[in-house]
Amino acid sequence: MLRRWLLLLVPALLCAACFQIREPEPADAASDWITPTQIDLLLLNFTAAVQRPNVTNYERCFSGPAYRFVPDPTAAGTAASLFANWSVSEERDYFTSLRRRTATNATNQLVLSNRRDQLFTADSAEVSALYQLRIAQQDTAFRPTVLEGNIRLLVRRRNNEWKIAGWRDQRTSAQATWTDLKKYFITH
Repeated sequence: MLRRWLLLLVPALLCAACFQIREPEPADAASDWITPTQIDLLLLNFTAAVQRPNVTNYERCFSGPAYRFVPDPTAAGTAASLFANWSVSEERDYFTSLRRRTATNATNQLVLSNRRDQLFTADSAEVSALYQLRIAQQDTAFRPTVLEGNIRLLVRRRNNEWKIAGWRDQRTSAQATWTDLKKYFITH
């Protein structure tokens, strides 16, 4: 009887060593995601990802290699070259850096107002809106807590899902802009 038990136990222990244990993904990594079959759903996903902040869902809002971010020229200043080849990769990197400096349960507040959509084709449009973003990050070297400006998103539909294919930021007040946030957190 003992021998049978050992014959079952030894292979089970050896087999357990074949598998690598990894950290589980955060429970909220994809739970807030809604398939963006409409522009409104894409903006809902984008807003939710920024507010929580959820790097996985934030990155899912953007389309691949053709994506470009055009910074506000006054906010970019002498760092304009930093944005010359800004792609989805830089979006992820800056947002990951911001997330690391945000308390676990902290939330940002993003309000989009005066939204205007301009449809170019059935599969592409430009969404323009004023934004106000209140950030809850903990890096004391970046002082602004409220960012304001105009966001212009070029959105495209592919495989029945809308994604952000381009983003232009524009200053509308003396407040810091999203460009300022990206510029700081991509380099720190």
